[in-house]
Amino acid sequence: MNLSQEARKKLDQHFANTAQAFGVPVRDPAAGQHYAATPTVAQTIYNKIVEDGNAFLRSINVMPVSDLKGEKVGMSLTGRVGSRTDTSGSGERTPKHLDNTDPKGYELFPTEFDVALKYAKIDAWSKFPDFAARYMALVRQAIGNDMLQTGWTGTSAAAATNIGINPLLQDLNIGWLQLIRLFNAGSQYLLGGTKGTAGAVTLGETDTAIGGFSNLDKLAKAAREMLPIYHQDRPDLVLLAGSDVLSYQKDIFYEVNGNTPSEKGLIASVITSKYDELPTIRPPFFPAGTIMVTPLSNLSIYYQDSSVRRTQKDKPEKNEVQDFNSVNMGYVVEDEEMTALIENISFK
Repeated sequence: MNLSQEARKKLDQHFANTAQAFGVPVRDPAAGQHYAATPTVAQTIYNKIVEDGNAFLRSINVMPVSDLKGEKVGMSLTGRVGSRTDTSGSGERTPKHLDNTDPKGYELFPTEFDVALKYAKIDAWSKFPDFAARYMALVRQAIGNDMLQTGWTGTSAAAATNIGINPLLQDLNIGWLQLIRLFNAGSQYLLGGTKGTAGAVTLGETDTAIGGFSNLDKLAKAAREMLPIYHQDRPDLVLLAGSDVLSYQKDIFYEVNGNTPSEKGLIASVITSKYDELPTIRPPFFPAGTIMVTPLSNLSIYYQDSSVRRTQKDKPEKNEVQDFNSVNMGYVVEDEEMTALIENISFK
């Protein structure tokens, strides 16, 4: 299959635009053109991914770093600074660090975001004057979605990933939830047990002896109280919750108040606004049966700004254009003690 004249013109312009963005001359698209981003270009690329890729990415930190491993770089208050020191003798005033000085730091892993576009689709889209913008918006959306998915469900960084076995990208990288599970022997993490047992976490159950929480307000309060006392009343804490958790709470609200006209009108504004006075969010791809309490500023994705690579290739043997994108990327919880995670929530 050959591209139409109009489609070929649009595709050539797309290749030219890419070369211009990376500051290199256009070469033969059939042979493939390789681009290595400067840190400035890399930051522009990932700013666009944050802007177009997934709205939730704008609420967290996506930031460049120089090294594959190093100290965390997020800026977030992690403790108290007020004190008093008796300096009349040997006592000296000791300044407090505003950020987390965790020696473990971060680690980045090679990550590939490779996409292809069939000639037939290019032909169909060539009638749009903004063909390149439409195509790149799709690419950025795909990358942004997978970045966020991995943050919630990633548990390992395999040498070779397997999408068939790990459809939720569990083997692409070590995400935020896994970092919390592993932190300090699970001190900020609670995994619910079998429903009806002492280790359970069950919404709608009134018997606290078997892990009962009559509503989401009480469960959110329990999660917040897992934080150190100096973090429990932070003004930037939010509650992140799986869709099934919020749906169950909504069903309870309907059951209790659904026949009261004055209450039915309030459901939309009450049921998803706040629990335990915490602003409540259902992030895309957030796991079912799960809640987490943390500031959004506590969640970060780091990428190495010197590692961003792209190769574009016109591949007539496959009747498609191939776009290979790679970067070294990692996930960071800036201060694990500022996070509480409860999983395996069941419902009565």
